Amino acid sequence: MNVPSVFSLLKVGFGPSSSHTMGPFFAARDFRDLVASRGFAGGRLRVVLWGSLALTGRGHLTDAAVAAGLSGHDLDRDAATPLPEVLAAVRAAGEVGIGGGRFAFRPDEDIVFDASNRELLHPNTLRFELLDAEGHVLFAEEYRSLGGGAVAGGSFGAAPAEKGHFTMAAILGECRERRIDLAGFVRANERQLGLADAEVEARLATLWEAMRGSISRGFSTRGVLPGPLALARRAPGLYEALQEQDGTKKPLPGELDLASAYAIAVAEENAAGGRVVTAPTCGSAGVVPAVLRVLEEALALPDERIHDALLVAGLIGLAVATNASIAGAEVGCQGEVGTASAMAAAAACYLLGGDAEAQVDRAAETALEHYLGLTCDPVYGLVQIPCIERNAAAAVAALHAASLAVLCRGEDRISFDTAVAALAEIGRDMSPKYKETALGGLARLLGTNPGARLASPDDDTATLPRPAISSLAQPNGRRDEIENHGHEKGSGDRV
Repeated sequence: MNVPSVFSLLKVGFGPSSSHTMGPFFAARDFRDLVASRGFAGGRLRVVLWGSLALTGRGHLTDAAVAAGLSGHDLDRDAATPLPEVLAAVRAAGEVGIGGGRFAFRPDEDIVFDASNRELLHPNTLRFELLDAEGHVLFAEEYRSLGGGAVAGGSFGAAPAEKGHFTMAAILGECRERRIDLAGFVRANERQLGLADAEVEARLATLWEAMRGSISRGFSTRGVLPGPLALARRAPGLYEALQEQDGTKKPLPGELDLASAYAIAVAEENAAGGRVVTAPTCGSAGVVPAVLRVLEEALALPDERIHDALLVAGLIGLAVATNASIAGAEVGCQGEVGTASAMAAAAACYLLGGDAEAQVDRAAETALEHYLGLTCDPVYGLVQIPCIERNAAAAVAALHAASLAVLCRGEDRISFDTAVAALAEIGRDMSPKYKETALGGLARLLGTNPGARLASPDDDTATLPRPAISSLAQPNGRRDEIENHGHEKGSGDRV
């Protein structure tokens, strides 16, 4: 049994997407470092995005993430500078500095959104190239953004360093044998991986602080979310409305309404490119913090208990990442919001005193089971509709699943491992139209509505162009053809 660190899954990052923003940023930073290490003094940089990155990258700020990474943007030092501002600065300069040299880079020309019909090892694939004056390739690297901010290719290696190999059944058996709970198992595993207890506590404190911070910023920030949908932030108004309802009759218990509001606060902060924790991804980052914050307040829990719950949530997320996928471009939103709901349900059940095998595993399975088959169909490629409200629904579902598990007692007929196996199978069979391509479901229906004129920061009558389509690689290698909406195969669509 090989269980990776929970901190390979739970990470402080930035929105709107761990696979389409964080991953490409890390890939760009890596390519920048490789160019510097090889002593190149100049040339032209070009980036080609394929698959889901090409189809929804505009809405996910993939171009801004790539420009930021190539320009040397530092997430800590430059945290106050939003990625779109970095992109604008690179556009204005027309070049980036690397290792003392100057390299031509014009994002509007040199970032290619290539949605042509091709086989891919992974649906989130991108290639970085250094060209000479004649356009010949001097150096190139290809990367895959695997979900949750994980990257393969370049210095990261051909495969994720911490894929792991384990099942929840094996872990539950070891917990019984060693007479420890799930949080105790994870702490012991982190020690075995070389992390001292004090370092584990420090990292958990950082994660919880970041989660609480994203809720607070979501409640205090008003205005309109970036992008052509021009969605108004709702979290501040939701929270105020809930405070005004104190003592009045409500259709739902207050904790469920609060969970919805907390999740929306984080999801809106993520949609704006803000600081969030991947749990397991940016697009599903609102679920776990919402549930933990509600229980912290309702049960007056100390930080130490929340830290234990984070370890349990992280273990559940790792089980999905190891045995299926948490990438919407591979398995749809069941791998993102579905996994987040399972993580939150397990954490909640743990905090409510649930038995690891009979109740915590059952809570995670119940939450995940009812999200099996959930599509990833972001309207116009933005992590806004239906993503924001899905976070709220998944938080409420997690609390319900935890409550059911505690009340019902006893073993379930379906284990969490079985639900994860079903997720993987459904993901393999799912049409690429529903895997973060914005080609099906709500994305297609709203995107093809002739009456939908959407506001834009630059042109209030503009509509976002329809993306080209692609045949994307499936986890099992098969290809599904998708209707070509007026684009010839092999065409590259530039920014």
